[in-house]
Amino acid sequence: MDKGETLSPISGRAYIRVETESAALSAVREGASVSLCGGLIPGWRREPRALLSFILRVLDGNHRQMVRQHLEYFLRFDFSCSTPQVGQFQRRLHEDPALMGYAAGSMIAAMREMADMWIDSGKSGTDRDVDTPADRNVEDDLHGRGYSLFQRIDRSLLRSYPRYTEMRRDGSLQIKDAYPKFDVDRLDGFWGLDEVMKAHGAKWAAFYFSRLLNSPDSRSISRCDYCKAYFAYQRARLRTVTHGVFCPACNGKASVKRTVISRAKRLDTAARAWIEWESKRQGTVQPEWVAEQVNKAHGTAFGRRWVSQNATEVQKRVEALRNAKG
Repeated sequence: MDKGETLSPISGRAYIRVETESAALSAVREGASVSLCGGLIPGWRREPRALLSFILRVLDGNHRQMVRQHLEYFLRFDFSCSTPQVGQFQRRLHEDPALMGYAAGSMIAAMREMADMWIDSGKSGTDRDVDTPADRNVEDDLHGRGYSLFQRIDRSLLRSYPRYTEMRRDGSLQIKDAYPKFDVDRLDGFWGLDEVMKAHGAKWAAFYFSRLLNSPDSRSISRCDYCKAYFAYQRARLRTVTHGVFCPACNGKASVKRTVISRAKRLDTAARAWIEWESKRQGTVQPEWVAEQVNKAHGTAFGRRWVSQNATEVQKRVEALRNAKG
């Protein structure tokens, strides 16, 4: 046994085949991909980035039945020690399938909200095409929500998060997290059952998304600016993207957009050069001088013909610049 390995039987591993449901519960606390007697816990697959892939399936919204089965799977353990109150609640769940639907829908909605807040924290506040994943953080308030991603996760999960202590071979201790449990206390008081189930689904979303934030894949997850689908890069992007983020299916549109943006920038440069030539009356012919300035700024090799072909667009920008100054 390694010096740093814990002696606790409830430690998780990256991928574990287990024979009992209790061992599966222990492993999933660590966000592990777990096999239970040859089958997987609902929603999990045998793949390299199991947690990220699971979250992407939740975000997709087309796997509501998977999400429902996942929540039902763990409720069985939460209700293993039945009380009259729990028994009554279980009967209500059986009689009204919509209640589990509320939990599944809430888990999907909460996961999307947290993913959007995380992704948007890396985008420029003035130009939404500019995206820097390295700048993402959980502290910023975004889009007038009035709360940060940290506050969202704290409210749903961290304030009532169960933890336990493990001991290593050398006697040192470490604090570990347990999986979210159903809040039976909310069955009393003014909470309606639909709200109780929605809160439970949101708690599971916070549980998994907080683990993604604590993983190397936290900056791999992205959202397409065109179709709004969530996807993941194989490797997290280190550089700033200035022309928008597009999923593999929309890459063609990304190329078109980059072409349009590049052309617009060249025309803007040409308009500024046009005005500068008129103010200074440079020695060369105006179209030639304008083309030279565009080539210097953008690394192109245009001649006076390019300026003539785009004269109408350049003149529109010239007028816009003059009106802005005047």
